[in-house]
Amino acid sequence: MKALSYIRYSALRGFLGIVLGVFLLAYPEAGVRTLVRLLAAILLVGGLFALYFAFRNNRQTNAQPISNRVNPDQGLQRLLYMTSLVFIVFALLLILFPGFFAGLTMFLIGIVLLLSSLTQITGIIQFRKANSIGLPWFIYINPVIIFILSVVIMLNPFDSASTLIIFAGVICLIYALTEIIQAIVQYRLIKKSNTPVS
Repeated sequence: MKALSYIRYSALRGFLGIVLGVFLLAYPEAGVRTLVRLLAAILLVGGLFALYFAFRNNRQTNAQPISNRVNPDQGLQRLLYMTSLVFIVFALLLILFPGFFAGLTMFLIGIVLLLSSLTQITGIIQFRKANSIGLPWFIYINPVIIFILSVVIMLNPFDSASTLIIFAGVICLIYALTEIIQAIVQYRLIKKSNTPVS
């Protein structure tokens, strides 16, 4: 890739990151719903593809003469139909009730974080019982913070989802600014060294 094209590509990524970051910061609840609907679209496409392949496999089998017809794998056929049904139904539920599923997802994340923090705390306690070595105080910070975060998420999962979307928006803005600064610095360095930038 030529130098100027790479710089333009970095600047474009930075611009898109700013747009996404501003959108997520300005409309965090819409951002949560958008992510849920994006997941729904992916599931819907997957379900439609599974349904298409199931119909196609069935049609190819039925198009053969009865004497030459190979017995299709009925288990695979049923699995494709079942997968398509589950994906499509779940996608429709996500599209119809994005707020509920965003909250449910955050609640499940809270449970995972709670179990993770309890596992870490148990591991520290067992280590202290098995070894006489004193552990530094900061070892306890991570599991305690994760424990508190998990409780906060489970008590109010939808607001937690909005908070995480705001955090993602800040990360997008930081990423975008670093991309743009990098593009400017590279452009200036290329101009200073009199290297052709075309």
